[in-house]
This record gives sequence, C-alpha cells and structure tokens, in this order.
Amino acid sequence: MSELVWFRAFPPRDTGLAEMTALLRTLVGRPHQGLRRIQPVIALELWLGVNEVRWLVATELGIARTLPGELTAQLPGLALLPVDLPDRPAPVTAREVRLSSLVFPLRPENAHAVTAGLLGAREQLRAGEQLVIQWVVGPSHRATDHVPVTRTPLELLGLTPPRQPDSDERQGWKHKLTEPIFGIRGRIGAVTDDRRRAAELLRPVVSALALAGGPRGRVYATPQSSQVATRLSKVMGRLRSWSGIVNAAELAALSGWCRAGQDVPGGAGPFPPPPAQLLHPADSRSLSAGSRPLGRSTHPATVDLNVWLPRSSYGVHTHVIGPPGRGKSTLLCHWIAAEATGRGSVIVIEPKGDLVRDVLARLPYAAHKRTVVIDPGADGLPVVGFNPLVGSHIDAERRVDSILSLLRNLFGTAIGPRSADVLWHALLMAARLEDGALTDVPPLLTNPAFRRWAASRTSEPLTLGPWVSWFDGLSDDLRAQVIAPVLNKIRVWTARPAIRRLLGQPQPVFDLSQVFQQPTVLLVNLNAGVIGPETARLIGALLLQQIWQLAQGQTALPTAQRLPVSVIVDEFQYFTSGLDFADALARGRGANVSYTLCHQHLAQLSPHLQATVLANIGARVVFRPATGDSRLLAQVLGAPIKPDDLDQLGAYHAAARVLVDGAPSQPFEFAAPPLPDALQEPGTLHQASAQRFGAEAAAIDAALLARWQDQAPPDAPIGLRRRPS
Repeated sequence: MSELVWFRAFPPRDTGLAEMTALLRTLVGRPHQGLRRIQPVIALELWLGVNEVRWLVATELGIARTLPGELTAQLPGLALLPVDLPDRPAPVTAREVRLSSLVFPLRPENAHAVTAGLLGAREQLRAGEQLVIQWVVGPSHRATDHVPVTRTPLELLGLTPPRQPDSDERQGWKHKLTEPIFGIRGRIGAVTDDRRRAAELLRPVVSALALAGGPRGRVYATPQSSQVATRLSKVMGRLRSWSGIVNAAELAALSGWCRAGQDVPGGAGPFPPPPAQLLHPADSRSLSAGSRPLGRSTHPATVDLNVWLPRSSYGVHTHVIGPPGRGKSTLLCHWIAAEATGRGSVIVIEPKGDLVRDVLARLPYAAHKRTVVIDPGADGLPVVGFNPLVGSHIDAERRVDSILSLLRNLFGTAIGPRSADVLWHALLMAARLEDGALTDVPPLLTNPAFRRWAASRTSEPLTLGPWVSWFDGLSDDLRAQVIAPVLNKIRVWTARPAIRRLLGQPQPVFDLSQVFQQPTVLLVNLNAGVIGPETARLIGALLLQQIWQLAQGQTALPTAQRLPVSVIVDEFQYFTSGLDFADALARGRGANVSYTLCHQHLAQLSPHLQATVLANIGARVVFRPATGDSRLLAQVLGAPIKPDDLDQLGAYHAAARVLVDGAPSQPFEFAAPPLPDALQEPGTLHQASAQRFGAEAAAIDAALLARWQDQAPPDAPIGLRRRPS
C-alpha cells in the first residue's frame, strides 16, 4: 500500500447525519488508478482520550491534494489540518467490526445515539488510556440488481446450486442502494497497560456501534487480537480486502462524526475557523500596512494563529456591538494603534474619554507628531478648535443647509419655519465672512453694530440684503420675539466656554482637511460627563458633518490619490443628527473612507438606522449581546450560528463576519488581546498636541470680545432701502 497522508479533522459541532452523508458521497468520485483501476483508500479514525477527542483522516498520496477541498466544500465549517506525524499510539489489542449481512440495511437514523455512545466511552478512561475507532473505506460500487448473498462452501465449490436471494434480501438490497455503497473494514482498539483492561474499555464501544444495527443487519465485533491491533496501526496491508458493504448514510452513522451539537474537548465549537487569508503567526512580518488585529483564533485547528483584517475587509465599514465590559473598547484601542502608523488617517470620536486616554498611552512614537487631540473639556491647555463654516463662498449655502438640518434634527419641532429662516440667514452671513464662525451667529442677531459691520462685508441685493433690511426694520420688541426661539437654542455656543473656544476660532491652527491630505491621527474626546451630553452631541454631530463634506471632495481626485481614512465612532447613536449614515455608508467607500460604528445594543438605534447598519456594513464584530439582541444578530451573522452561541461567548471573546476577497466569510470566533502596557503618559502626548495645534483660551475670548464689541457701523445703509411711503 502506498504512503498515507494524514489530516486532523475538526468536524463542525452541529454535524448531523445529512451533512456527513453528503460528505461521504464525494468519495464515489475518487479516481481509478493503475492497471487494476483501484480507487485510493480513505481512513477515518476517532481517537478518544481523557482530555481530548481527535478525528483523523488519511488518504493515499495520489489524492491528498484534492481531497481536502472536496470534503470541505461538502461540509462548510470543516477544518482539515495536515499532520506529518499523527499521534497514533499502538493499541495493545483490537477487534474487527463486522456486519452480519451484506444485504440488509442498518439504521443510520440512530447516528446521533451511536456518536453519543462512542463519546460516552471516554468516561471510563484513565490517564494515558485511549480508544480508537477506525473505518477504512475501500472502493465504491455501482448500483446493481445483483444481490451479494453469502455462499456456502459447497456452493462455492459448485457441488450444490447457488442459492437465489429471497424477496426480503432483494428489498433490503434495494433499500441499501438508495445511497452510494462502499467496501469497508472496521476496527476498534484500546491503548492501555493490559489486555484484560482493554476488553473492559472496548465493550461500550461495541455496544455503541451496535445501536446502528437493524432487525436483520447487526453490527458486531470479533474477539480481540494483537494481530488486528497491528493491522489497525498499519491501516491497510499489501492485500486489500473488505469485511462489509455499507452505504454512505450507514458509514456516516458508524463514523462518530455526527456530533449533533455535543461539545467535546479538542472538538470544534459552534464557530467555523477564520478564513485562511486572515490568519498570521504571532510574529508575522508579512502584514499589510493599516491591518487591524482582531485577536487569537479560538478554533482548535488554528488556535496558535492570530486574525488580522486587511483594509480590503474593513474598508467596507465595520459594525461593533456589545455591552460595556465585554472588550469592545480594548479592541478599538488595538485597531487605532495599528492604523496610526499606516499610510492613511484615523479619526476617533467618543463620548466618554476612556478610549482616547488609552490610545494616547499606547500610540507608537512614529505617530506622535501627527496626533491631534480635540478635547473641549480639558482645563488649562490650549484649545484645538475647528470651524464648520470654513470653506469657499461658492459652497456657503450648502454648508448652511447642512448645519440647519443638523439643528432641526437636534431640536425637532422647536425650530419652526420662522426660526429656520432667521437661523439660515444668520448662518449664511457668518459663513460668508472671511473670518466667520458659528459663535458669530448669536451676536449677529443681538448686536446691531456687529450685524451691520458683517452685512457690509457679506450682503448682496438678492439674499442677505433684503433679509437684513427686514430684520433691522423690526421693532425691538418684535425682533426679540422673533429671535427668542432661536437664541434659547444657540446661545450656548457663546455662553459655554468649552463650545465658545472650540467653535470660535475662525482659522484654527489645525485644519480638518489635513486629515484627507496627509496621514493624521485625530482623537476627539467628547466626555459627556464634563461638557454635558447635549454639548457632546452637538460637537460630535458637527464634526461628523464636516468630515463627510470633506470626504465627498475626495471623489474629485484620481482613485490612487485618495488617502485612506478610517472614522471610528464609539456610541455613534449619540451623533446621528449630524450625518445621514445611510448615505455615508453607501458612498463612503468611493471616497476611500471607512466607518467603524460602535454601540451597546440594537434598541439604541431607530428602525431605519438599525436596518441600514445591519444591511450596508461588510465587517461585523459581535461581543456577547445584550438581552434580546441574540436572535437578530445570529440571523445577521448567518449559519451555523444560533442565538445561544452568542449568549455563551466569554469576556473578550467575539464573533465576526467579514468580507474576504469581496465575499462574506462564515462567522468565526476570536479572543481579543488585552491592552498592552502603556508606552507613555497620556497627558504628555495630549499636552504636546495642544501646544502644537491649539490656541490659548484667554486669547480666543479676547479676540471674540474685541470682534463683537469694537466693530463700528458703516456710514452707508446696509441692504435695500425702504421705499418712501
């Protein structure tokens, strides 16, 4: 017999009779080789130990390259790991497993009971002892009407006429032919210290296999023998002979592969292995720039390998969901640190501050000088600001429309038609100023001198001119009545120091467009406990809106010149008023912008947003879900995952489904790594960023005060003159 090639098999936990039968049907297609047109043999072994259960598959060299692919194609989730020297200790004794009839069928419907019995035989094992069940699969036979009845010696010698099969045998054979049939040889062996102990160990194995027997087709075992043990170790000698005929379903029932959800040590859990393209050794140097680490694979076939996501997998956006304490923020910290030294930019927006603090402590030195921290709640540091109104005059109306839409989403029906009209014109006036900012809007409505000064630089006779003329023509009482609903929403822009200093810099040192021009790490700490939830929501929404406007400008560049940008938003449901996420997810990839949206549970999302996130995102990471989320998330991840599988995920373990080569992978499990040791004090890097990109708070306030109080009205009237009555 030619040399055998061995594989360690990891059948999926939910492998049943139908799945295993489908796998065994592929053995019919083995090529016929040599002058004798012999099909290569296949050996299936089940090894039972005290602490581990192992499935082994062996085949002859001629089909060793093609067989694994054929088997895994028929049984999704099956992993076959090549093994040069499989752990196959020699049994002290063994028994042949035989069938009482070549014709009458077995009862494959008892497959799960057979497997349960075989796995239960482990309970009597002691340390160092093992049991093995071996099935050597020989040639597949064509369906034929010839019934292979057993012949007596006299019939074989021709001394008596051969017996003809009766009707029961014909019927039994016909039933057996409903599936492909194979010649087989079965053996069971025991690895222990003495033969008497081996007999005790083998007895429950025989009983388990006997459960597959039918009324006239029994499964039994011959007396134990050391010669059988030798043949078991060799698998097959020079002479090929077969002790029985079974069909694919019967062999599936006898194989011990039909686990039907039984968890065993060493066996695969509910999750298939991660895609091979994502697996790398712990010390791999072949990772592409910007790849994200997921963690260690938990599948027993790939347990020593780490899972990494290339940008092609997360570039179609990522959804991360899980309640607090499951490992979500730790995973995000690893992603940000990994991307910080890539060739693209990464933006992080979060409403708590812990994530930004952890990232600052672990950013590699190469990313320090390009790290920008926006933290409106920081005391005693220069303020890094941004200006949502900055841009060309041509696009001023579009920017104003976006901001007004954001405010309507934030305040709902509190901004009616008249308030919207007042806000729109005031925003447009501020946007058209060369040094305009959002903080100019309240003074534009309340300070006549400042308003007339601004109007002299922005008014034209078709839009702002008529509005300024109308607004200035109102009586003081009526003007106060008109602007009151607006001011009680936007006065916070100037009243709250954090917002005033953040948004009151007409030309911030840090230009947000830099993110799309050169690799940048932008960390935005919107700690709602410090600046208030409404302020955090407003600033986050304004930032996301401006980022998306800049991202859309990327499409004007050739594809090769579009800098990859990752936008990671923790608790993104707080900031939905600033961005149409459905539009951003649909068009972001074209701008080379990928969004990573993180939150705790599905109830935080509106039905429309939930449908958008579940349908339009290519990579999904699910930590143990909140109560009530498991069913839908299991459905989204896809087979073979069930809700209970997600509910049983451990801390820092997660399920993922991603795009690999443009196609969705099967869901797989990984264990997220713990946070690495800090590389520096987070405050040191935060302070360096503030000194490099910020402005002093006192200087900002002084400039705004001078701007609003020292502007004298122009000599000429602003806007249209009233007609004389």
